[in-house]
Amino acid sequence: MKLSCKKEDLQENIVKVEGAVSVKTTLPVLNNILIEASGNELQLTSTDLELVIKCKMKEVNISEEGSITIPARKFIDIVKELPPEKDININVDEKNQITIKCSKINFRIMGLPKSEFPPVLEPKKDSLNFKIKQSVLRNMIKKVIFSVSSDETRKILTGVYMIIEGSEIKMVSTDGHRLAFIKGPITAVDKSAKVIVPTKVLNEISKSLNDSDDIDVSVLENQIIFKRNDLIVTSRLIDGQYPSYEQIINKIFDKKVRVKTEEMYRAVKRVSLVAIDKTSAVKLKALDGSLVVSAQTVDVGDAEEEITADYKGEETSIAFNSRYVLDVLKVLEEEETDIQLRDSASAGLIKPVKDDSYIYIIMPVRI
Repeated sequence: MKLSCKKEDLQENIVKVEGAVSVKTTLPVLNNILIEASGNELQLTSTDLELVIKCKMKEVNISEEGSITIPARKFIDIVKELPPEKDININVDEKNQITIKCSKINFRIMGLPKSEFPPVLEPKKDSLNFKIKQSVLRNMIKKVIFSVSSDETRKILTGVYMIIEGSEIKMVSTDGHRLAFIKGPITAVDKSAKVIVPTKVLNEISKSLNDSDDIDVSVLENQIIFKRNDLIVTSRLIDGQYPSYEQIINKIFDKKVRVKTEEMYRAVKRVSLVAIDKTSAVKLKALDGSLVVSAQTVDVGDAEEEITADYKGEETSIAFNSRYVLDVLKVLEEEETDIQLRDSASAGLIKPVKDDSYIYIIMPVRI
């Protein structure tokens, strides 16, 4: 295999597939990126057997077609350090030795043949297909991804639950202590699907999303595929029955506290500096016209800050894990946020004032 291409083009594309390279594996070839040169296109593929990322580089000068797998980390580091705006020449000999030349710089590293790379399954045609705006998908992922559980003993909670029906997609995530729900528009589908999508694929696809155009999504029996221009990201789905969430998000709250989002975020962040016990609890006390945010840790100290709030009614208090509150306030883009409560022992609801498509439920903590 012999080819040449621009350093910047190659670097941009190998970074796209880096996320699926296996970190811990007993199969050495999974540490590699598969490179296939044909016509004037270079296809890059990586996989950890659960996630597959493919991307194509066009208008590559290919003088000899072929394929090779190359150690991903070493390849990325080499390309990154090569001088800018220069052509990179890549030659592969019959012994799988890869020569990388750029200006007066030469590298020689060993690769593995394509035959050792695991075959990538082609999706079946019988799938549910829809389009969604990239900006919408990125926003939805951003607002639910942080509520996913990291507990591998509860595998179904380590992914995001997707419900596709009609012209709408819903996403739900929970770790048992909080729940995030969001819905958004898609092109209409003639059938429905409910699937649990691993967070890894959502993190990877969100890196490549921009504010223009749509992205194609296909849902199969055990796979989900995202296609954008010359990038294809495929992932296995998580098997299992996701817990019911409808009753949780439809609870009635009789107290509403309206605050400035940024002011609330800054107050919780400051006060939480002394909330360093196991629950990292901050207490919220709603008074007429204000909200008092406070925290106290034995042998450390205490802190309190009062901010302006739109609230009228009886005094009410509740405590939440400060990190859970900061996580949601950080992704809200509305100027004002509603905090809806019932009592100190019941879950609270946080949502942007002018956006009914997003809901965040958070369980209280005892202090």
